[in-house]
Amino acid sequence: MIDGLPKKFPIILIIFLAAFTFWVDKTVRQPTREQGQGPEKNPDYIMKNFSTYQVDHIRDKHEKLLAEKMLHYVADGATYFEQPRLINSKVNKPEMWVRADKANMSGDDDIHLNGNVKVIRYDAGGKETTMTTNYLHINRNDDISETNKPATITQSNIIIKTVGIVINNNTKIIHLLSDVEFVYDKAR
Repeated sequence: MIDGLPKKFPIILIIFLAAFTFWVDKTVRQPTREQGQGPEKNPDYIMKNFSTYQVDHIRDKHEKLLAEKMLHYVADGATYFEQPRLINSKVNKPEMWVRADKANMSGDDDIHLNGNVKVIRYDAGGKETTMTTNYLHINRNDDISETNKPATITQSNIIIKTVGIVINNNTKIIHLLSDVEFVYDKAR
């Protein structure tokens, strides 16, 4: 038996090296939870304290988009934001501020804001108008904002509650869709 050992040594060594290599590979490459989810669940990039500024000279429009965190997914091209803030302004017009808990963007035009959405706009006289809702869809190209969820609009001593709203920022027309409640409070 000892006489045959030198002839079998290279085979035993190769088996040992293969087993050792397999063990090292498994040890070094511990699968993470993200790796197990596939490429469609892993962002291709993440940015913290994200900000971007866009200027449209044709429509005299300036837009700033800020977020605490931005995640982009290559599988579907979607972009997600945590604590987003959108600041819209046109030359010689008051700014509009929008904030939410989360948002996602499909393409370059559509932003879907979710959770504690608050829109603040000032008129030419400096009066503040505030709208709150849980969901808001903004089409940046058409300058239209809409929701099918309950919304509350507050300006000075007027409170309007509605379910569903469409706001056209170009025409300055607001459509209140259903269950509209209007309260005028002189004391406010």
